[in-house]
Amino acid sequence: MPSHFTLRMQFGPHQAAEDITEQVTRLVRQAQVDEIMFFYFGEEQNNGHETLDRLQQWIDHSRPCRVALQKAGVAVSLNPWHTMLHCDRGRRLKPGQDWQQMVDPTGTHARAVVCCLDPNWRAYYLETLRLYAREGFRVVWIDDDIRYHNHGPLQWGGCFCPLHVAEFNRRTGHNVSREEIVSACLASGTPHPWRALWLDMWQATILEFLNECRIILESGGTKMGLMSSTMESHGAEGRRWEEWWQTFGGGQPPVHRPHFWGYSDTTGPHVIHGIATLDQNRSLQPTGVESGPEIECFPYGKWNKSFRQTFAQMAVAQILGSTNLNISLHDFMGNRPDDEPSRTTFLKRVRPNLDWLADTFPMTMQSVGVGIPWSQDMGRLLHLNKDGDSWFKLQCAPRGWSYWLGAAGIAFSVRPQASVNALAGSLAWSFDDATLKQWLAGGLLLDGDAATILIERGFGKWIGVKSARFVTQDEVLYSMEECREPMFTARVGAQISVNDKNHTRRMLQAELMNGTTVISDLRNPLQEIVGHGTFIFQNELGGRVAVMPWNASVDSVPLLDIHRATQLKRIVAWLAAENKLGWVDGGAWLVPQFLRDNATWRGVVWNASSDEIDTFRIQRPSGMPPIREAWHITPAGKRLPAAVDGDTLRLGQPMHEWECVVLLG
Repeated sequence: MPSHFTLRMQFGPHQAAEDITEQVTRLVRQAQVDEIMFFYFGEEQNNGHETLDRLQQWIDHSRPCRVALQKAGVAVSLNPWHTMLHCDRGRRLKPGQDWQQMVDPTGTHARAVVCCLDPNWRAYYLETLRLYAREGFRVVWIDDDIRYHNHGPLQWGGCFCPLHVAEFNRRTGHNVSREEIVSACLASGTPHPWRALWLDMWQATILEFLNECRIILESGGTKMGLMSSTMESHGAEGRRWEEWWQTFGGGQPPVHRPHFWGYSDTTGPHVIHGIATLDQNRSLQPTGVESGPEIECFPYGKWNKSFRQTFAQMAVAQILGSTNLNISLHDFMGNRPDDEPSRTTFLKRVRPNLDWLADTFPMTMQSVGVGIPWSQDMGRLLHLNKDGDSWFKLQCAPRGWSYWLGAAGIAFSVRPQASVNALAGSLAWSFDDATLKQWLAGGLLLDGDAATILIERGFGKWIGVKSARFVTQDEVLYSMEECREPMFTARVGAQISVNDKNHTRRMLQAELMNGTTVISDLRNPLQEIVGHGTFIFQNELGGRVAVMPWNASVDSVPLLDIHRATQLKRIVAWLAAENKLGWVDGGAWLVPQFLRDNATWRGVVWNASSDEIDTFRIQRPSGMPPIREAWHITPAGKRLPAAVDGDTLRLGQPMHEWECVVLLG
């Protein structure tokens, strides 16, 4: 299958329709574009909730261009900028818009963001959809502001307004206040029953409304698409995805536009975030889904995000299985596409390789490696250490180990794996006892926080710990971790910094059971041993467990060096026993991916470093046949053959940052 390019653009009613039509039709012809997604009243051209008359002006104004595109065989879709509105940003409700504004957990009201339970706003929004449904759009997108989180200037978001409190009381038979509900939901310890009831109410009421929206759009032959945010944010909303897919699909495969990458230029290690985040989305999407990841660039163009990084984002999307790419290269003001013709040149240049990747990585392939499982119910099941003062406390970091493993050159998958899985931080609350016991019978990598949770849940005897506590540098002056076991280090005596870093603010110190092996120790500035570092344990279930005493769930670029990377690889190899999980050696920040579909295998190695790489060696996962060919893919549109010598790859030209080599088994 070829790739499918959808360009996202906006032209306002103040612009000449004939000029816009000429610009856009020339662009799609030159850039080989399959679809145009129009915005209405987005960002700079957003004046809050538009009146129906003004909205009709947007529709009428865009019609000549839309008709011309459809005659040229180009599909047309629509992204109204908002439902409830993303953020206030100085906007206000207009006269006659006497709608309930969104309220955050503290009782603060928004000025323009509205509550999705307000019946008058619902009537207004459904009428806007009736207008859109008459226009023949392929898809009308419900933007990601159809959510409870991230509605500035509110704290976290909402809605905790009187309408929602009344609905909660009606459904539960209680008579409680917003303050009582928030206090119960954020109480420490085992989650209060009200948290699940509140999240259930949130989901049920919003999906009831969205079902009405879909019926209206389908009456005009239009699909309803969903744009979504990160899984930890939706986890704090209690979103259960199967019901969302049913609502958006209406019995048919849904249309999804997942957000998986930053809006602006960032450093190479961000490729790990993109891989993990999109893999999370793929892990929960149903069969047959139309998955069009958001190739976002905001503000606009190569001044904000390099074409090199934009290409990498597009390539990751195709490698992890996408039916189309929703590409943002043009601004919201409606400036001429030919103001920056290099955008068209870029799209033409990369299209052949994106087509090749789409064909090489079908939607049926799944990632393999160390499993980094997560749960859509993490926000529901999370235990808080103390009574919370913010709904942000329910946002559980679900990708922690991916940053460390990816940086060390170890392949990972966000789906549970048969051989080795890894848990970090409070995510360990998200799984039932039977699942945890199953993973403990295989290979399990834990950080200090996850280990503590397993101890609290009664699994200490299977990770080699009788009791444990955390210490800080104020209590114990640790600054270095020294590697002691030859099997788990490049050199006995190698030292790794643990001095005042985000992940080492506190360290697990445990009373260990007989049979536990400490493979590194903690030392102070005088080289005195002040505690244990990483330890391993083989339990009576037949499983292997490794506990690293620091916090791996910090969502940031990990602090790595050759000794930490080597230690991680050696630990993963031990956990996997006779299995091989897939990794790469040959330089810092080489990030591998391995995917399979039955007997078909694919691999990818990314360069996430600014340093050039011309040679590297892979360890193939168990079951992957020898590499028969490899191709170096560049943002310049080149696809260059690499020399394959067993598991060693040699490139004809160096691989630069944001480039990758595709391995065909």
